[in-house]
Amino acid sequence: MLPFVPDSPSQFSALDPVRNLRAEDQTNSSITLSWEAPVGLDPKNSTYWVQWTRDGGSAETGNTTDTRVTVDGLEPGSSYAFSVWIEEDGEQSTRVNLSTSTAPNPVRNLTVEAQTTSSITLSWEAPEGPDPQNSTYWVEGTRDGGTTETRSTTDTVITVDGLEPGSLYKFFVRVEKNGVNSSEETVTTATAPNPVRNLTVEAPTTSSITLSWEAPEGPDPQNSTYWVECTGDGGTTETRSTTDTVVTVDGLEPGSLYACSVWVQKNGVNSSQDTRNATTAPNPVRNLHVKAQTNSSIALSWEAPHGPDGQDYTYWVECTGDGGRTETRNTTDTTATAEGLAPGTSYTFSVWAEKNGALGSRENLSVSTVPSAVRSLSMQNWTNSSIALRWTAPQGPGQSSYTYWVSCVGEGITDPRTQNTSGTEITLKELEAGSLYHLTVWAERNEVSGYNSTLSAATAPSEVTDLQNETQTDNSVTLWWQAPRDPYSQLYVYRVQWASEGHPQREQDPQANWANQSSRTNETWYKVEALEPGTLYNFTVWAERNDVASSTQSIRVSTNPDTVTITSCVSTSGGYGVILTWSCPQGGYEAFELEVGGQRGSQDRASCGKGVSVLGLGPAQSYPATITTIWDGMRATSASVTCHTESAGVIAGAVVGTLLFLILVGLLIFFLKRRNKKNQQKPELSALVFSFPGDIPAEDFADHIRKNEKDSNCGFAEEYQQLSLVGTSQSQMVASTPENSAKNRYRNVLPYDWSRVPLKPIPEEPGSDYINASFMPGLWSPQEFIATQGPLPQTVGDFWRLVWEQQSHTLVMLTNCMEAGRVKCEHYWPLDSQPCTHGHLRVTLESEEVSENWTVRELQLLQVEEQKTLSVRQFHFLAWPDHGVPSSPDTLLAFWRMLRQWLDQTLEGGPPIVHCSAGVGRTGTLIALDVLLRQLECEGLLGPFSFVKKMRESRPLMVQTEAQYVFLHQCILRFLQQSAQAPAEKEVTYENVENLIYENKAAIRAHELVV
Repeated sequence: MLPFVPDSPSQFSALDPVRNLRAEDQTNSSITLSWEAPVGLDPKNSTYWVQWTRDGGSAETGNTTDTRVTVDGLEPGSSYAFSVWIEEDGEQSTRVNLSTSTAPNPVRNLTVEAQTTSSITLSWEAPEGPDPQNSTYWVEGTRDGGTTETRSTTDTVITVDGLEPGSLYKFFVRVEKNGVNSSEETVTTATAPNPVRNLTVEAPTTSSITLSWEAPEGPDPQNSTYWVECTGDGGTTETRSTTDTVVTVDGLEPGSLYACSVWVQKNGVNSSQDTRNATTAPNPVRNLHVKAQTNSSIALSWEAPHGPDGQDYTYWVECTGDGGRTETRNTTDTTATAEGLAPGTSYTFSVWAEKNGALGSRENLSVSTVPSAVRSLSMQNWTNSSIALRWTAPQGPGQSSYTYWVSCVGEGITDPRTQNTSGTEITLKELEAGSLYHLTVWAERNEVSGYNSTLSAATAPSEVTDLQNETQTDNSVTLWWQAPRDPYSQLYVYRVQWASEGHPQREQDPQANWANQSSRTNETWYKVEALEPGTLYNFTVWAERNDVASSTQSIRVSTNPDTVTITSCVSTSGGYGVILTWSCPQGGYEAFELEVGGQRGSQDRASCGKGVSVLGLGPAQSYPATITTIWDGMRATSASVTCHTESAGVIAGAVVGTLLFLILVGLLIFFLKRRNKKNQQKPELSALVFSFPGDIPAEDFADHIRKNEKDSNCGFAEEYQQLSLVGTSQSQMVASTPENSAKNRYRNVLPYDWSRVPLKPIPEEPGSDYINASFMPGLWSPQEFIATQGPLPQTVGDFWRLVWEQQSHTLVMLTNCMEAGRVKCEHYWPLDSQPCTHGHLRVTLESEEVSENWTVRELQLLQVEEQKTLSVRQFHFLAWPDHGVPSSPDTLLAFWRMLRQWLDQTLEGGPPIVHCSAGVGRTGTLIALDVLLRQLECEGLLGPFSFVKKMRESRPLMVQTEAQYVFLHQCILRFLQQSAQAPAEKEVTYENVENLIYENKAAIRAHELVV
């Protein structure tokens, strides 16, 4: 440092001046000058003086012996005028002047103001010192790779652009003033990296959002740091950083909207932000459950998910059925109902919440619709300790997979008894006799119970015991019995039914012989009055409650015989005897005992109404006389009368009178016989079951048909209409009982009680004596045929019992098992050689002969216990439609001829059994055809109307349709036509009607032309 001297250098000098004066260095407070000494100067004796003056300032001087000097204490960025001279031995050289400046101060507060992907903005403050405004600022930026960017400005802020994104730069900033640069201020900074690319919300959960992106374009993206910031609706913020291009931001609220921003940070500089709105998934719905279910709908309910703002959810409900079919619906409510579903079907439901497009996880629930109620619930059978139920599976799919529950609640019982089955029938056992039960049946599937079907049903009372006849008179029988030991026997009503078994000595209507009468009582005794004397009655007693009858107890009791009235007692044999005459008693009687004056004798049952001689008496005497009626071990004595024998003269007169009477009778018989010889004798018809005044002679039959066919069969329609109510008022009590109702194929075809064919009862099986079959009249007997319905599955065994018990060798089947898609008759015989067993009866098919319109089968029936057999031939006619008629009479007549030939040669065994489906239409037509053609042979008469009426008195609806009634006439007419056309050698077959046939050939042929 030069000392300051007050003196100025000399203006004139002989010394050479310094050479090459220059400013070597300038700082903001000093200037270093250097020069070269002049040639020949003695440095030891020389002094260098330096004077400097700042612009507008005073001069300052200093000296040095060196050729280099640093003047400090200067103002920064100021111009100075320097003068340098040499002083030696008091002599000064001329001055050498130099104007220069101090370096300005460096810029202050150099700051990076902004960074973009291609520019950096720097700012600073002007340096301290005078007149900073005239400074020039130089900025030089150097990238890592070595490239340099230089800019200058007179401002204190500058933007350097054209830079690489995400690159590190070192910037130097200096001030230049008066050609002098300040010291450099440096700052290292970087351009902003490019933003991330393809920012995507990957998979929101209830507490996190996963974002992914691609690295930004630009150099070296691997050394970037990525920042993710998610800000929720409530202002909460979650920030994460990563060097990967995917991040999961967790700790978030479920079902909430977040604005998620992602930026790149490199070299401490952030890129611009890329923002996406994303919502966390809602929590699953809570407490998903079935609110209600029917057989066609399921109502679901749930609670909103946990989380903020639960009102803004959309709920989705997906329903998937058994077949995989899926339906989806949405709602803003927390309930939903799926409708139009199939009953008894399992469905899987999925429910999830949606908010701002984010879906919550699914809650699943498997549930079934309610099965429909079972159909056709009915009581099939019952005993005094059981009830058998049957029903049809409910509508809906998968009928075989139901479990059926049956609840049984008896009288006075509060706790139901429940049991289940996989079938559609059940027998409830161990029930109390004579009790009413409330039965409920429902189907269950997939652990869901269906709708109830209910039925009130009662067990049968137990049967009465110790049934006995207490007393009887000639017109009454008093019965007594023991009440069953049932819990409600005090409430029982007892039914007493009785029917007489007829009197072989009288020709009475079979219907009247078997007509049932009944009454009811609450007591355990009953007096049956107004009975016929001397008549055997079958009494049946049973208990009833809730319209259900017990099995029956029967007893056979005869009323006392009727007493006769002695109508005359005439003396005979010259007073040595009498002739007694008495009336025939009402009812039954077997023999008579006579007592006259102490003499006793017996007479057979044919003696009543005729004179019986009692000899060994004395003339002109009086004798008491009584007649005792004998019947079934019982005796009834008449009132006593007094007989008087007379003298011989009176007797002689009586004898003469008697002889005259006999002569007159003989003459009458003689003339009657001569008269009858004029006409050909016909067979005696007194034994025929029917013969009516309305019968039509064979020669008039064609005219009869022609008349009835006029006006569209008007005559036939009128005749058939008259048959509609025949027999309908008769009792059908047995067929209508609850235990028997299921054995009837048709509800309107029930046998009458008096004409039904009873089976032998099976112990402990109520109704086991019943089958829907009726005895039918024929030509010679009131029980010549049996008409029955086609067996049902549950009555096949009863059908074969009927065959065995009646010992019938002939079955006539007039229906097919299946007609028009409906079952008309159960297939009751074996299909092949493999036998079928029904109870104690085994049926074997021995042979089968098949023709176009019929099939004949040989069957053998074996009673397994008794090891006895019965051969049976079945005639199966195939060409007769239900409710209709065959296409031609010829086919049926050919079938009848074959059947009649068999019946004529099969004299042993019981009646032929004829059936179709109901056992009335086709069955009645064939029976009528057989009887009427045989009547034609025997009498030459035909009574279709009369015989159909007679059949309907024995079984309802025989010859069921008007078409069948007309067809019956057509068959008879065709038979007459065929007989008239037959060769002469065959005419003897119908010798009883040959004259009639030949007499009216013209009428028959005329009818052929008409039809």
